[in-house]
Amino acid sequence: MLVLDHFGAMSLPGCGAGSGCAAAAKSAWAHIGVVPVAFLGLAWFVALVVSLIASRGAFSSPARLCVRIAAGVSLVYVGIAAGANLWCVYCLVVHACNVLIFILQEGGVKATGASSRPLVLGAGVALACLAVLAPIELIAKRDSQAKAEEQLAASTAKMTQRAAAQTQSKPTEPTPTKSTATPTTPSNAAEPTKAPASSEAAPPATPEAVRPLAGRYRFGPEKASVRIVMFTDYQCPDCYKVEEELSSLMKSTPSLSVGIKYFPLSNKCNPAMGDSDMHPNACWAARAAETAGLLKGPEGFWEMHHWLFSRRGSFTDAELAAGLSQLGYDRKTFESIMTGAQTGAAVKSDVDEGASLGIFFTPMIFINGVELKGWNAPQALTRAVAAVVASGAAPAANSADVPPTARERYFNDWREQPVTEMPDRFARHTISPSDAEVSVVLIGDYQEKNTADADGLLRLFTQGPKPHVRYSYVQFPINKNCNPSTQLVKNLQACDAARAAEAAEVIGGDELFWRMHDWLMSHQNGVTKESLATACPELGMDAETLETAMEQPFTAQAIADDAKAAIALGMDSVPRIYINGKRVPRWKLNNENLLAAMILEAAQK
Repeated sequence: MLVLDHFGAMSLPGCGAGSGCAAAAKSAWAHIGVVPVAFLGLAWFVALVVSLIASRGAFSSPARLCVRIAAGVSLVYVGIAAGANLWCVYCLVVHACNVLIFILQEGGVKATGASSRPLVLGAGVALACLAVLAPIELIAKRDSQAKAEEQLAASTAKMTQRAAAQTQSKPTEPTPTKSTATPTTPSNAAEPTKAPASSEAAPPATPEAVRPLAGRYRFGPEKASVRIVMFTDYQCPDCYKVEEELSSLMKSTPSLSVGIKYFPLSNKCNPAMGDSDMHPNACWAARAAETAGLLKGPEGFWEMHHWLFSRRGSFTDAELAAGLSQLGYDRKTFESIMTGAQTGAAVKSDVDEGASLGIFFTPMIFINGVELKGWNAPQALTRAVAAVVASGAAPAANSADVPPTARERYFNDWREQPVTEMPDRFARHTISPSDAEVSVVLIGDYQEKNTADADGLLRLFTQGPKPHVRYSYVQFPINKNCNPSTQLVKNLQACDAARAAEAAEVIGGDELFWRMHDWLMSHQNGVTKESLATACPELGMDAETLETAMEQPFTAQAIADDAKAAIALGMDSVPRIYINGKRVPRWKLNNENLLAAMILEAAQK
């Protein structure tokens, strides 16, 4: 499953953007050399099975040694996961299996001697497994690279078009101030109350605020041909890679200004992270950078910025103390400001601004107000900057850079999705008004709140005023007890709810299915066999008949087949929604449900 997820052939629930699984996959521990750890794990287990069969059910002495080594490696990886906060439930299952095999081996399975033939055979199969995976990996990388290049080309085209438009319009710009590319050393204020005058202090962001994008501690001239603003996280591996490229550009590009915004992937200071704390020290790292800026202005900020990235955003109290001494700060003063309200407010301001722009990952880079997509292509940032410079972009201040709001971003992300052909089985549970202009598919879980929120709105569009929607509901309970396509048990009553809906259709067709569907959506916190039995009379069915139908194998198979078809489309979160075949990546913005507006737009095309 992890190998399939790596190739994009299977999206594991709970492993989407911002998850512990995604962080683990992007970490330095995800590969040994150039080989993904998932590949090695698959090859190891295949070799182990082959070796065990060849030795007729018992481990040879060499194989026993390998099992011990594998268990030790798994324990090391569990320790790494704990230390780096890289929790991936699927990875933990794999490591648990390794340890369990070791325990079973040491607890009673006798060695068969020193014969190495089974182990050699297993090793050969493992090499064959890796030989098969290698070309698939090359193809996957090629496809990923092609997608990144396509996104980069589109982003660069927008940047050069905007540069041409701004050059033609020739807006009136404020008088340029002294460049901070080579800043002078300001006085070291012990108790600052505001950012230095040479910084660009931004007011606290409000949702959907439309205002220019700029950093507080600008590097470079106020008016520049290329203006980069990056939302970053000092513990983010991808941010570190981009930072290396950015540092080189800052040394080699004359008409370049750079601003940094904080977007730590930690719920300690970023409400968008919910219960996730992917980078536990990221909030303190952002506060440290802000403190340096408050004390020494842009020069201090950039000095601390580079120090933090050199440490990947992690530091102990002792390491911070040593760093402060090296950089010439009084530790007591620095830590007092770092833990104070002013730095917390600055980080919150950036996080709020990021949320108003629809940011949900890092790095997110803007060049002259245009988001740089495809930043993971080789030298993407350098190439984009070169294209903007070559376009003859006129120097301008950040006041010219107003990126799309979160609402606009959500719509654009949906519009840019490819049209996906829906599997025939997705039409099993469908309400289809004769004059439906829009087709919507919802893949959901009866126990998941967002599923109910989306369903309630979509059902309104199957009746009442136009536009009308052809609405299909597809089962994906997040519970491995009835959904073999997941290893999670997020919603305890999800299986009973899904079985009840399928059983209702068996008993009374579409009409009874949708009656049960409505009841399940409105009773998310109370689905039990007892409550279902109580509801049966008002729903128009016999409780005993429902219970019997819920226990039938074909009911379980229908749920499993729905889930399998959803996984084939890349299911990675619940609910998953398609409007006219285009996936809706995100549809909830603060308290606004955007599905209605998307349906209205789809109906006009």
